Amino acid sequence: MADIMIVDDEPTIQQLMAIILEDMGHRVIAQSLNGEMALQTYLGLQTGPDLLIIDHRMPIMSGTELAKAVLENNPVQKILFLTADESVKETVNGLGITNFLEKPADINTIREAVTRALS
Repeated sequence: MADIMIVDDEPTIQQLMAIILEDMGHRVIAQSLNGEMALQTYLGLQTGPDLLIIDHRMPIMSGTELAKAVLENNPVQKILFLTADESVKETVNGLGITNFLEKPADINTIREAVTRALS
């Protein structure tokens, strides 16, 4: 079982991801609707998540900005990008994040990506 944080500006995506993750036996320890809120929540956690699932296009702070800030604080944080914006894949890879999933993704693909990101 892993502790996972979900960051997506769409509440329905957050809910769907939480259902999938909990069905896999994982625990969702935090959720945020934008990058700035996510960073504050992340930094406030006593024990960080095993995996951070991030969307890119969000208000206030983008997913790539959030990832940079998180990795500055914790360079070994495991991150899975789940976004409809494939144009950021190169930027994300440049940050050292190799777990990238393009929306929309089916449940089995999400499960596989989460398992791969946690390994």
